[in-house]
This record gives sequence, structure tokens and C-alpha cells, in this order.
Amino acid sequence: MAAFATPDDISTGWRTLTAAEEVDVVSKIAAVTQWITDKKPDLADGHPQAKYVVVDVVRAALTNAKYAGHTQYSRTVGGVTRSGTLVDPGGSLVITDFHKQLLGISLAIMPQYHFGDC
Repeated sequence: MAAFATPDDISTGWRTLTAAEEVDVVSKIAAVTQWITDKKPDLADGHPQAKYVVVDVVRAALTNAKYAGHTQYSRTVGGVTRSGTLVDPGGSLVITDFHKQLLGISLAIMPQYHFGDC
């Protein structure tokens, strides 16, 4: 299984990754790729929506990593204060309903049945 994105895809046009992020990005890409492959095993290696999802999820995780452990933040510079509430305070990998729709993964939970040996 090939990853849907590379570390260069994450940093290109966005920002330069630190040495620690470079190491972390590889495992994050692998984790999101595996999640996608588990849900949609028939996707081709170069699938454009899969690449978009991997890049988007990993970038969001890297952005929120500096706020790990916090649910809210506030920053004051001069007379201006910016604050916010983090949806993903841990900087973890969050795959949204939008990402699932891009990949064609159902948002509804399908019923599953097991009738023993029948």
C-alpha cells in the first residue's frame, strides 16, 4: 500500500516543517492512509480526493499541535486580543464528515446482523 501523500505534499505551499514535524508527518500520513484504505480498499494510489484528505487532516493536526492539552486559547498583542476554542485540542487526526463525503464513505451507520450459524 502506497501512501496517498508525501511529506513534501504537506509542506509545499504551506510552510517549512521543523525537524520534529518531519518525523511526525510520516506516521500521521501512514495513519490517515491506513484509515482511508480500511474504509475504501478499492481506491487507486493516486486518488486525488484521498490525497486532499490526507494533506488536510495532517496539516490541521500540525497546526493544532502547539495547543495540545488546551481547549481554548487567547493571545493579546497591543490592544487587540484574539481567542478561540479548539475543536481538536490534542492535535490529533480528525477526519470530518466532509472528508468522508469526498471519499464516498457513508455518513450513516448501517445495521449489521449476526444470526449465529444460520
